[in-house]
Amino acid sequence: MRLIELIGAVLILLGLLRVYMLFNSNGYLPAPFVFDVSDTFMDWFNTAFWAHNGGAYSSWRTVYLPLSFVITGLFGDPRCYNNRPYDARDCDVFGIVFILLMYAGCILVSWLAFRKRDPSTALFRTVAIGCGGPLLYALERGQLIMLTYIAMVMLYGNLLRTRGQFVATAAFMANTKVYMVMPLFSLVVKRQWRLFELCLIATVALYLVTLAIVGEGTPLEILSNLQNWFSIRLGTVWDEMLYSTTYKPFLQLDVYQFPVRDYIKQEQVDAAVVFIKSYVFLSRLIAFLCIGLAWLYPKAISSSRLVYLILMQSFINQNPGGYAITLIVFLLFLEKARSPATTIAIIGAYLISVPGDVTLVKLIDVTRTSWLSGQYVLSEYVAPWGALIRPGIMAIILWAIAIESLIEFHRAMRHAPPTWGLVKQRALRPAGHREVVA
Repeated sequence: MRLIELIGAVLILLGLLRVYMLFNSNGYLPAPFVFDVSDTFMDWFNTAFWAHNGGAYSSWRTVYLPLSFVITGLFGDPRCYNNRPYDARDCDVFGIVFILLMYAGCILVSWLAFRKRDPSTALFRTVAIGCGGPLLYALERGQLIMLTYIAMVMLYGNLLRTRGQFVATAAFMANTKVYMVMPLFSLVVKRQWRLFELCLIATVALYLVTLAIVGEGTPLEILSNLQNWFSIRLGTVWDEMLYSTTYKPFLQLDVYQFPVRDYIKQEQVDAAVVFIKSYVFLSRLIAFLCIGLAWLYPKAISSSRLVYLILMQSFINQNPGGYAITLIVFLLFLEKARSPATTIAIIGAYLISVPGDVTLVKLIDVTRTSWLSGQYVLSEYVAPWGALIRPGIMAIILWAIAIESLIEFHRAMRHAPPTWGLVKQRALRPAGHREVVA
């Protein structure tokens, strides 16, 4: 298996080399990196602009929690945000340094977690994370999900020593991305009620503090903006398909923007629609089945695998963005190749981490100034092969992990009764045993 992981790491490095060569020859990063080549670090500088000027929830209609604006406001130079977000790229050195520090932090905590879990594969898996497409995509966008990733690695990579550290880190993680509240419910499945309660209180407390600092971002504002965000995403189907965790955005091709029935037979389109809807439904079903069985047998699977299943039941239904794949890859790399299913999952994690892509169809050419190269370039907006392949690999991985989990649950059923109650069952002790009370 070490040889396979070495090959996976080499594949990722070769993919990175190809991305560099294309950038060197064309002057901009190829798909699936951001098509607007003048808008590098877009997520940082746009967020920082509204952090320094206000109106993020009323004018920009953001769905970010207030913590994002506290961070970008604190680590951005306020002198650089008097005009447009574009202008700040050539001014806010502190912001760019912070982005690079986030990226370096992701690599560092990955190495520490992987070395602690399995030193023999730590280097390969760290290379896959650090040089992989999802994290590089997050870097190129200046995405705060890198801080989310660091927090998640600390939580599930066994890098924290105390309950207080766990609670504080969990609260921070949940306030960086709304959907990262979901992993906290793994504590409920594991019957860690006190820890869940503390994490929930800390999460709400941090939210209220940052809400007071920013002065906007109430629950009603965020819910309203979420509705607006979903409607906008339905209208940007090509961007949704470009770097997706699911085939579901493809359904919108038959509804918005592109008349697929003019080019593909109706029978084929109808079959594709049935397939996508069925695969999404069945994939979520098996994920929920495993989560339900984990409630009955809390010790059968690890917390990291449970978190993976909780996130994937959502990601297979709604694309959170290509950078979120980094979270999934890390959780998969906490697995050991002990069975064919986990081996398939780990190989799949390497494959979805390969950076860059190969063009399937070129859609349009746009002349823009590339911020990274400083050149006036003719950038191509394309539909890449990865848009077709990547969601399929994600689904195969999910089913492999789910099947392996079902096997683990079957083993647990043979050795212990299910836990139906709200508290953990105490292990049976031999006769004459006296419990020591601390």
